[in-house]
Amino acid sequence: MPKMILSLAYIFAVLLWKFDESSTAIRQFFVRKKRLASKSARKPEDRTLTVLNILPYCTEAALENLFTSFGKIDEVFFQNDLTSEDPPKTESDIFRWVDQPPLQVDKIAIVVFHSSKGLEKFLKFVSAKHDPQILSTEASRVKTGIAAWMDQKKRPLPSLVDLKREIDEYMEAYDTRQEAEQQKVKQNLGEPDEDGWVTVTRVGKKRGTRQEKVTSEAAESAVKKKNSEKELQDFYKFQVREGKVKQLTDLRRRFEEDKQKVAQMKASRKFKPY
Repeated sequence: MPKMILSLAYIFAVLLWKFDESSTAIRQFFVRKKRLASKSARKPEDRTLTVLNILPYCTEAALENLFTSFGKIDEVFFQNDLTSEDPPKTESDIFRWVDQPPLQVDKIAIVVFHSSKGLEKFLKFVSAKHDPQILSTEASRVKTGIAAWMDQKKRPLPSLVDLKREIDEYMEAYDTRQEAEQQKVKQNLGEPDEDGWVTVTRVGKKRGTRQEKVTSEAAESAVKKKNSEKELQDFYKFQVREGKVKQLTDLRRRFEEDKQKVAQMKASRKFKPY
């Protein structure tokens, strides 16, 4: 047995299975109860099973049929890694590939039981010696190879009505987001950022529509106001020293101005006693 399988056997339980009743090859699923670092609404910890070693022809329906014998299954889905985050879920059957990332070959299956009793029943079963489970049964056949490709080709295309409806809904949501972004840009038009820079953008649907010009006086006053709010008075020693020098200079200037005014008043007096 390879070293990788040996290491997985210590962490995961092994579920034996084979493709159908006539198969002689016995395969293995590595399974364990889901361990979450954070709570997940879609993957409750007491009802979620993680399944590794998924082969390409193992579909969600086939796995659901395999685990249904232990209890009712709420959901089966695939993901690329053992992440605790909820995978993106879309209600669209036509454009489901847009929101969901492409699955890798070594994908992971998540099986969510309807109740914790179903998961406990399965874990008890897999911990003991057991016969291989059957993946493809008479009630639920799993198609592989050319048969699966032909079945995929024969699938009906979506109707034009449904396609147009989903496209209209998507474009309406897109236009709403774009309009909200444009409104936000217009509100911040001409407003300087923390460093005093004003971002120049083009607003308008038509190419060539000009943005309203912001006068330099308004921009400069906004920058000065922003800087005055951020500036701390008498924070550094040189600010205190420069403030004292400026205050002394202003006192001397005002003293000289007062002397000149007194001299002018004396010179303009009409009554001269001597």
